[in-house]
Amino acid sequence: MANFVKLAATAQRLIDKNGRTATIVKQGSTPVDATKPWRGQDTTHLAQVTGKAVFVEPSKRVANVDQTKRAEQVAYFAANGDAGQALETFDLIVDGSVIWKILRAELLRPADKKLLYIFEVSR
Repeated sequence: MANFVKLAATAQRLIDKNGRTATIVKQGSTPVDATKPWRGQDTTHLAQVTGKAVFVEPSKRVANVDQTKRAEQVAYFAANGDAGQALETFDLIVDGSVIWKILRAELLRPADKKLLYIFEVSR
């Protein structure tokens, strides 16, 4: 059986060495005005986690034949730094002056050990 604790430590070490500080944010989802929900939701920050993230170009293997919005970047975030939060339910990544919208989030979790969050993001 693989040593997932050791693998999680390796992921954390590599991200700390090669990443930059980013804040992952969960926004509110209730309407600002319940009588006019079409005017948008409350965007206050319900929770946030700050840590190191590594941003890379997404794979070009999948052709955009259906014209759907694709990720501009993929962000990797070590699960050791999630502060007990379920980051796959969060909405934004604040990377310095750039705000990335999370299009898709995935948690790499072999067995019971959380290793890595993978976020597909776009501006």
